[in-house]
Amino acid sequence: MQKILVAHDGSKSSDKALKKAVELAINFNASLTVLAVIPELYLTELSDADKNRIFEALSRETAEAMEKIRKSLSGKSMEVKTLIRQGDPAEKILETAQKMKVDLIVTGSHGRHGTKKFLLGSVSSKIVDYSKCPVLVVK
Repeated sequence: MQKILVAHDGSKSSDKALKKAVELAINFNASLTVLAVIPELYLTELSDADKNRIFEALSRETAEAMEKIRKSLSGKSMEVKTLIRQGDPAEKILETAQKMKVDLIVTGSHGRHGTKKFLLGSVSSKIVDYSKCPVLVVK
């Protein structure tokens, strides 16, 4: 295992996934890419100006979170990259994994908007269903 991709959305579940991905990357001497995806806004009742303000706030928040993660991992004995994409989270995670030819995707079982009623969140479920590489879902 040489390349690990971990999806991170700021949830407790994704924090657990990040912790496991770091552990695996160190144990396997693999590179680690932390990916955050800013979802598209489909709020039809909002004006374009309001959508832009929300998107800018989400972008700023995500960039700050990725920088915090990057800094917290800078002392670890592994190569770390952070990426931010925009779009459907599952699609962007799968697309990034394929482009980077990663050996493993690590994701939390439920994201920010997940619910404990279901076994897996919709994003992690899609990743498991459509990934061309192994996926580790962390609870």
